[in-house]
Amino acid sequence: MIITIDIGNSNTVIVGYKDNKRVLEARIDTYKKDVIKNYTIKFKEIIKEIPEDIIVSCVVPMIKDQFIETIELLYQKKPIMIDATSIDGLTIKLDNPNDIGADFIATSWGAIQKYQTPVIIADVGSATKLTVVDETGSFLGGAIIPGIGTSMRAFADYIPHLPEVALEFPKTVIGSGTIDAIQSGALYGLVSQIEGLAMRMEKELGTSCTKIITGGYASIIHGATEAFIYDEFLLNDGLYEIYRKGAFKR
Repeated sequence: MIITIDIGNSNTVIVGYKDNKRVLEARIDTYKKDVIKNYTIKFKEIIKEIPEDIIVSCVVPMIKDQFIETIELLYQKKPIMIDATSIDGLTIKLDNPNDIGADFIATSWGAIQKYQTPVIIADVGSATKLTVVDETGSFLGGAIIPGIGTSMRAFADYIPHLPEVALEFPKTVIGSGTIDAIQSGALYGLVSQIEGLAMRMEKELGTSCTKIITGGYASIIHGATEAFIYDEFLLNDGLYEIYRKGAFKR
């Protein structure tokens, strides 16, 4: 089994593959304290066989070294850590190509393998990131929006007298009370940001694009978007394709 691991700021997504099929799926918290202990416990619960190999996207630099040590202690092998220096075969057209995060690399690779280019990828997690891959499969860049979870926490901190609200869509966009007005602004507002930025990106490119939505919060909002394809495991599928095609350097 090939294990792919996406370490985000809030969640870690673990997907295992055999014969080009997903055979293991798990989402856990990202541990920033007692890293080795907590990941060891969780991996023993989730992964029931010794992996053939492990490939990782990590956007939390503070835990990277401890995470690598965890894998080495558990499985006596070093994981493949994806970044701008280890990837082979993705053209990165940023001012500084080394600026690209492992998550952008993996989602771009997954999109190139699974969909028609050019593509716009909306990755809705701790931050909401819209990125563009052109018709040649080159990564052009994108836009980053503060994540909905972060925004809601900041909202509550700055205006503490407002009620806490669940992240769920209200019945109407026009809220008739404080709670549904906040829900509308947060969720329909995020959908409008994503759709509006995608529209502007297409206009800038001068062509229509395949549009994909992924990430932890995408499970909440994807049904309210227009013309976006929901792909829950785009990042992990991208890691698997990088591994399967040997598009990496150890």
